[in-house]
Amino acid sequence: MGKYVLWAPRVLMSILIVFIIVMAIDAFRIPYSSGSNAGSLLTSLIPAALLLAGLITGWKHKLAAGIIVVIIGLAMIVLTRIYRQNFSFLVLSTPVLVTGILYFLNWLYDRPSGQNNK
Repeated sequence: MGKYVLWAPRVLMSILIVFIIVMAIDAFRIPYSSGSNAGSLLTSLIPAALLLAGLITGWKHKLAAGIIVVIIGLAMIVLTRIYRQNFSFLVLSTPVLVTGILYFLNWLYDRPSGQNNK
């Protein structure tokens, strides 16, 4: 059980980052200039960069990563108004929130048993 709790948020976060990067490639449009395309691509890659920062943080500081990832998930919901489209909400925001919860569970699982009673 310990290995699954340890690796599940990391693997899920990696898959999600790759998914966002692949979807960001859709920002390229033929009739637009390369500067406009680059700006669109960079804007689309901001969530992936933030999630990558959460993944790197989570390698050593599980509680901090849980907080960061949940905040990123909530920010994605509010700033993009993704709650209006059920499918987009399920595909983009739910995995981020689940990953944040998994980081919290990982942190709880790794704590010494004496701290659980406080």
